Amino acid sequence: MKLHKHNRETYANMVRLFKTEDRVAAVQPTGTGKSYLIMQLIEDNPDKKFCVCSPSTYIFEHMRRIAVENGISIENVSFITYMKLMQTEPLEVFDHIVLDEFHRCGADEWGRGVQELLEINSGAKVFGTSATPIRYLDSGRNMADELFGGVYAVNMTLAEAIRKKILPLPVYVTSWYSFRGDIERLEMKAAESGDPRLKNVLIGKIRKAKSMIAELDVGIEKVFKKHIKNKSGKFIVFCPNVEKLETITEECDPWFTEVNCEIHKYIVHSQYAESDKQFDDFCSDKDEKALKLLFCIDMLNEGVHFDDVDGVIMLRATQSANVFYQQLGRALACSDSKKKPVIFDIVNNFETGDTAGQYASLMEISRESSGEYEDEIEFELYDYVRDIREILSELNDTFSNSWELNFELLKEYTVKYDGFPSHNTSYEGINLGKWCLYQRVLNNRGELSGERKDKLNSIGFPWSLNEENWMSMYSELAGIVKKLGHFPKRAEVPNDSETMFTWLTTQRKKHHKGTLEPERAEMLESLGFDLKMIEKNRADWDVRFEQLKEFKEKHGRFPANSDAKKDELCRILCTWINSQRGRLLGNKMTPEHKEKLDSIEFPWSRQDALWNKNFELVCRYYAEHGTVPEVKTESEGMYIGKWFSQQIRHFTKGELSKERIERFNEKGIPLMSIREIHKMETWLKYYNAYVEYLEKYGEQPGAADKYNGLELRKWRSLQLKKLHEGKLKEEQAEMLERLRG
Repeated sequence: MKLHKHNRETYANMVRLFKTEDRVAAVQPTGTGKSYLIMQLIEDNPDKKFCVCSPSTYIFEHMRRIAVENGISIENVSFITYMKLMQTEPLEVFDHIVLDEFHRCGADEWGRGVQELLEINSGAKVFGTSATPIRYLDSGRNMADELFGGVYAVNMTLAEAIRKKILPLPVYVTSWYSFRGDIERLEMKAAESGDPRLKNVLIGKIRKAKSMIAELDVGIEKVFKKHIKNKSGKFIVFCPNVEKLETITEECDPWFTEVNCEIHKYIVHSQYAESDKQFDDFCSDKDEKALKLLFCIDMLNEGVHFDDVDGVIMLRATQSANVFYQQLGRALACSDSKKKPVIFDIVNNFETGDTAGQYASLMEISRESSGEYEDEIEFELYDYVRDIREILSELNDTFSNSWELNFELLKEYTVKYDGFPSHNTSYEGINLGKWCLYQRVLNNRGELSGERKDKLNSIGFPWSLNEENWMSMYSELAGIVKKLGHFPKRAEVPNDSETMFTWLTTQRKKHHKGTLEPERAEMLESLGFDLKMIEKNRADWDVRFEQLKEFKEKHGRFPANSDAKKDELCRILCTWINSQRGRLLGNKMTPEHKEKLDSIEFPWSRQDALWNKNFELVCRYYAEHGTVPEVKTESEGMYIGKWFSQQIRHFTKGELSKERIERFNEKGIPLMSIREIHKMETWLKYYNAYVEYLEKYGEQPGAADKYNGLELRKWRSLQLKKLHEGKLKEEQAEMLERLRG
């Protein structure tokens, strides 16, 4: 497979590092061909077993296309999403593990699945790829350091990729689609103000702002008309959530009428059953008369690339740096195309942030390193938001300076949402989160008047950030309960609320230790949350232990996945076994429980347990068939043929332990493949015939002699040649020496 120059360098670094390291990371921007590095590794190791993990099946389809186009065999490759890895127990042992978009492995649930896979395959080489290894919204964790010990085959920024012309330089356009609504909200608040002087000042400024914005004439339809050069182009439209996607899909036609009246719309998101078909239809749409728009949420943030996309439209409220860079990079394809993709960054309110400034800073960082390159970056940046932002920020500051107005808004917010705003929450055009934070600062300095402090206390204002965070989580939970009509199961909680269950577990532990305040316990129980689950879990533990002990006594072994598929209790016990291993690994196992499990020889290592189960099935197969399993042989849902082939490879390389070799010998199972066994049987057939000939005639056979239809002299000459070349096994060499004469 032909790699681009930058990927050839990265791949060479990776191969070199794997000689001394077990884990290597490649960090380079979206669109630079990380999938090609993975497929090159697979192509160069056709006899190795690979487990390729990623967030979505779309990424796997992209890899499969690369394999087909380049004639790469993926027979030994298992593709599995992080979600599936979390939900199922790994059944196979792999030589190589690939963690694509490895920053996602930092998530609590997905991370556990990955750790189990790595634990079982402790001897595997692990290769990871990501454009954004830092989890900005998770205390800035660097997953390249956590998972790969900071071992990089490459560590390239988006700016550097553009600088080196690996990626094309996009045209960046930032605009606005809802500033009129912001003005209307401010206008209503001004009219409701109880301060006549403030009201007059605000109304005057709003009139001036409306006049200035009208003069700017920066409607979104005019922005699209000016910057969409290809009237039949393809654009990916990123939306913040399903509700906004549905609204925008219905209402966006007027935005594009001055570009093209004929629009083909496609929708892709995790809750839409037709997503795969829509995605394929978008990719294959070559209609030269229509503008093509693919509306999505997060399914295309990572790992999916298009050669013919003209740009992206980001309708976003996100503050995540990862998502910003992923969506920015989605339009940048690693190809020979010279066209400049267009990035439309369409913000939804004037507090979203200076996104144009973010982009300019990104390019300036690259410009600072220009000593390494001959050409200067002349980037195109069109900011249609700056002037409007300045006008509305001035209006907002006028509101923010009115303490009474903000207090009334805060009261209204707490009644409406049954809680206080987080640090960056806006309400009715005012950033109440920052305002609340400032009140805490003033109070800590002793600069907040007693009257204002009393007013805030009257609505239960949380002076402690810990208290605010607790109330914020509780309010979010209460909202979910109210919407569902019952306490939620994990599957019923939105993806962006996954931390909710971690928080609830913490509350349960605090209650068990007696450190959870009674009023908080009462509040949680009023929502239907069971705080006594730990006590119940203790009783459940003893029940599960007795069930496991009984199974072991009855069957002489522990339940396996094959049992779980047939029996519900076995399924529960298999899950319970895995959870006990996880508790020990996380130092959460009590000495009492550890002692009980040791008493029944509990298989603490999943790797050993998996080996023993496969060995048991191979022994059973050998006893029934009189031969070893072929590579494709399965038994009780396990790939025993592949597993046995792996044991042969380990044995040949001297990597199989003496204890395990002895176990095969005790069962009389030869550590050879069927092909090798057949070759050995043929060899012994000739050898025994040769010995019989010598005993019968007392001399070596002649060149033309045949015995039982076998050309013995020719066979002996070939074996002596192999002996000289060192191609015979030690046992064969010793036997052949007896035939010399």
